[in-house]
Amino acid sequence: MTKILELTQKLISIPSWVDEQINEVKIGEFIFEYLRNNTRLSVEKEMVVDGRFNILVGFSQDIKTLVMGHIDTVGINDNWETNPIVPIIKNGKLYGRGTTDMKSGLAAMILTAADKNLPKNIAFLFYIDEEYNFAGIKKFMLDYGSKIKPTSIISLDGSELNIANGCRGLIEISATITGKSCHASRPENGVNALEVTFKSVEKLKKYLKNIYDSELGNTPLNLASITGGQAANVVPDTCQFILDIRPSSPKINAKLIVNQLEKYVKKFGGKLTNYQIKFDFGSWLTPKSNLEKLGLNFKNISSSGYMDTQMLWIIFDKPNCLTIGAGAQSTAHSSNEYIEIEKLEKLPKILFDIIQKI
Repeated sequence: MTKILELTQKLISIPSWVDEQINEVKIGEFIFEYLRNNTRLSVEKEMVVDGRFNILVGFSQDIKTLVMGHIDTVGINDNWETNPIVPIIKNGKLYGRGTTDMKSGLAAMILTAADKNLPKNIAFLFYIDEEYNFAGIKKFMLDYGSKIKPTSIISLDGSELNIANGCRGLIEISATITGKSCHASRPENGVNALEVTFKSVEKLKKYLKNIYDSELGNTPLNLASITGGQAANVVPDTCQFILDIRPSSPKINAKLIVNQLEKYVKKFGGKLTNYQIKFDFGSWLTPKSNLEKLGLNFKNISSSGYMDTQMLWIIFDKPNCLTIGAGAQSTAHSSNEYIEIEKLEKLPKILFDIIQKI
């Protein structure tokens, strides 16, 4: 059994989703102790919240290249055919929670950090809470945003042994629209807040449809949640909803979305009475020409989800950034998540080559 296969299996067997009983502490302790015993680089904890911590490797030196990966996973959904924390090999595939996202990437990072031939000026960030509220990466930026200046960033949160050179952003807004209630027999006397919401969101979708990037694609909007109304015989006067928007252009931010939404709501007779912005992250894009020397294929990023690499790209003034990984992207966050072992075993060499060439 190869080192990376054995190490990936071990990482899968340590649950690291976040709920009332489980978090990243146990897997963090495993990674911390493994590296303390196997790398010449400095290894330290960066405490974040509730005993949970990031692990910083090689931060005692000037940093040219930062290699990063999150140690948490999503939780366990239904319809698993095997125990998701008992790694199973079947037909050339390794099954288990985190095989793709991203314990295979963590294994490659750990082995690379322990390599005696690792070039100088390389550091590794193992961080918490990527799948939830970005607490780990935010704490890292707070502590190190003005202390280091990497010229390149490599995230192992990728897939298929192809590199991604960007991602769309993430905007999440919760809002309340107010109308006017009246008896359902005379709806013309009121303003139906639900109808105002649907009409306004459709207008916003049409507006965003015109925001397009040749690499990052369109800017989709998802009406993720909606509640309102009290009884069938009353026109609803309030509506609460959540919008998820994935901007493909840096021109799109939460303030612009709120302004557009407010304009449409007013047009349809309602009022935007309250809103909260949970996330307001823009897109990230490194020119392909800066990464072609790596000799790897590029992923199609026109339907990309958000990656918190973007935050570091912003705070470190747009260094060359990429993601790489070996997993099957279609199985990330799903039941029966897996990785092809053949691809997994190629990942450490590919990562080491990238570090030498970037």
